Amino acid sequence: MKPNSFPRWANLYLQFLKVPVKKPSFEYLSEICTAHLNLIPFENISKLLNYKHYQGTNKYIPDSEEFVDQLFTKNMGGTCYAINHNLCKLLKTLGFSCRYADLGKVHMAILVRLPEYPDEEVYVDCGSAAPFFKPVRFETHPDDVTAFGGDKIFIQPEEETGVYAFRRYVDGKLSKPVWTFNPGLTYHFSDFLPAIKQSYQPGQTFMKMLRCQLWQLDKKRSVSLVNHTFKIRTQTGTVKQYQLSSVSEIRKVIDEEFSLPQLPVEEAISVLNHLGINIFQREN
Repeated sequence: MKPNSFPRWANLYLQFLKVPVKKPSFEYLSEICTAHLNLIPFENISKLLNYKHYQGTNKYIPDSEEFVDQLFTKNMGGTCYAINHNLCKLLKTLGFSCRYADLGKVHMAILVRLPEYPDEEVYVDCGSAAPFFKPVRFETHPDDVTAFGGDKIFIQPEEETGVYAFRRYVDGKLSKPVWTFNPGLTYHFSDFLPAIKQSYQPGQTFMKMLRCQLWQLDKKRSVSLVNHTFKIRTQTGTVKQYQLSSVSEIRKVIDEEFSLPQLPVEEAISVLNHLGINIFQREN
């Protein structure tokens, strides 16, 4: 397809990512993934703001037009369902052969078949706050590690035939849960709706915290906010952690460290307060 035949949202999406239209390839897909992780935050602010809207409409995630509009007007990205669903649609528009993967019934990723490797699929994931700057050839390169500093992810076959596991180690410690998936199974977006609906219930992971993460490879670091804790992780593995004590301090960090001045973090905190969540409460 030529750019002038793309839907408007796809052209704007590419404009936001600052990547040109090219033929599908491993290199081009890596360029898209790297741009995505550096420009579009993994965050649940958009999910919290959609909470009331969801209650009245059962519209689980933004469609592509809304998703792209929010990139420009609100600095929003989303969690895995919003990000990887819309990224998958963009890749299909660009001519990539891709489909969904269901990891542990709680996470959506993308499987892509590339012209260079017609007999295998590669793993793509811009919605897990993980350093997937390029596709992972998990079927043929099980020892490959996706890493940044002390953050490492392995996607390797399990003893069970056809099943693969996503294992993440942060500073040498295994993060739980371990997600598994079967690339032999085919999924449609509708298959994820029960999990998406469940994710909006009070008490679920992204309904009881404030979360924002972004990569900044030009600064050789990633920045992360979990409730009132702000972390900077460098490419060499150094981690600096700061405890924020007010909404205004969070606003300043989002503006100055994340460079996301339009992200409506105050509104998201208000929703959490309504749900009985105090993000400044220290854990025991």
